[in-house]
Amino acid sequence: MKDTVAMVRQMRKIAIAKFVIPFCFAGAVVLLFWFAGPEVYTDYAKVFGIYSFMPIGGAVAVIPVGLNLGIPPAYLISFILFTDADVALFLVWNFKYANKIPVLGKLVVITEEKGEKAIKKYKWAMRFGFIGLMLFVIFPLQWTGSAVGAMAGRLIGMTAGMTWLAVVAGCFIRSLLATLICIGVISFL
Repeated sequence: MKDTVAMVRQMRKIAIAKFVIPFCFAGAVVLLFWFAGPEVYTDYAKVFGIYSFMPIGGAVAVIPVGLNLGIPPAYLISFILFTDADVALFLVWNFKYANKIPVLGKLVVITEEKGEKAIKKYKWAMRFGFIGLMLFVIFPLQWTGSAVGAMAGRLIGMTAGMTWLAVVAGCFIRSLLATLICIGVISFL
């Protein structure tokens, strides 16, 4: 009986840690930008705001803005990648419980519904598992970001770690390609 109680307590501690760690990462980055100065903080806050609330395009829409603000390409890619990785980490770790969180739960439910729609719409991507999920996240279409990708990966039965890796790889490739196109390294003409 004591072993069972100890095991349950340990599981609760792990669950709490998985819930809190992504928020701690985000808080640490906000503090880093805060201490970097008001101009840096404002520039990254603008990028975050546009990226978070742009329904279509996401990284493709925000990268020209970030570059015009004077953010170096590597920093911009790193910031977008961090944002996507942190959201995906929270969702893959807390997939079963995220919809029960007040206020945030509604967003998770909406994202989960979008993930289910995306699975139905982009069945080709889900047939290929890791590579399919990565390709799904790369294409800047509606309902193909890190949050929906994390939900979709978990909905199709991928492990939390593999889902997170696929989403992060897809986000990195998408951000890198969009940045290279914006700065003129890659051209389709």
